[in-house]
Amino acid sequence: MVPAEQDGSERVVLKVRAADPALSHQSLLSGAEHERLAGMHEGARPAFVTARGMLREALGDYMGLLPGAVPLMQEGAGRISIEGFSEDEPPYFSVSHTGAAEAGIAAVLVAESCAVGVDIQQLDPSVDWRRLAERRYPAEDWALLSAMSDEIGRLLFFTLWSIREAFVKMEDGKLMPYLRNVKLDLTARPPRLAAPTPGGHEDAFIYFHFEPDHNLMIAVVAEKPVDLDLDCDIRPSERRPDPLQNRGGE
Repeated sequence: MVPAEQDGSERVVLKVRAADPALSHQSLLSGAEHERLAGMHEGARPAFVTARGMLREALGDYMGLLPGAVPLMQEGAGRISIEGFSEDEPPYFSVSHTGAAEAGIAAVLVAESCAVGVDIQQLDPSVDWRRLAERRYPAEDWALLSAMSDEIGRLLFFTLWSIREAFVKMEDGKLMPYLRNVKLDLTARPPRLAAPTPGGHEDAFIYFHFEPDHNLMIAVVAEKPVDLDLDCDIRPSERRPDPLQNRGGE
């Protein structure tokens, strides 16, 4: 792992990459992951394979294992876990991916000191953000958002969404209660919680960042302060024909 800073906070690296349409990380996947992949729509495969490959590489570095040997488990659409490890012991990790095919992006974060959550969202111009904010967000958020221009309001809407979904991942919660009940003070520096989360956290590290070239909002939350290093290198890969048949050696 990356060494801790002098103030005691752990330095963690958030890795963000373009999804690889060639599915070049396929060789790292387990049998169960290959079954999951085969059942996916083609457009969803690049981000899934890229995210799982990045996660396996990061956890392999932490655990001293080859990426393909990391014993990842997932039941249905539930949380990813490591066989033989409880949820309250390191390594802690979080994964997010968005978009489809060549437009997909994946993000992975691994930490040793505390639970973390990461979420990335591409600002979709087709989303009726005003309607969603009025229905899903706290009344005080809607009062603020409803007075904003479309451009600024959309950016804040996705900022709030990303942060709240990152808390969902950190606490293994359900999205709808978090959209309504995670209350944030984004005017504070750094940002802070204005009320306890549904999972009971009264304080947390909160980070958000916007990548305008890719219309991408990035959010990270952690139980404790961390020194976050954003490693964002989104360069689209060239697509190969029939990528699901490519097992990495062709």
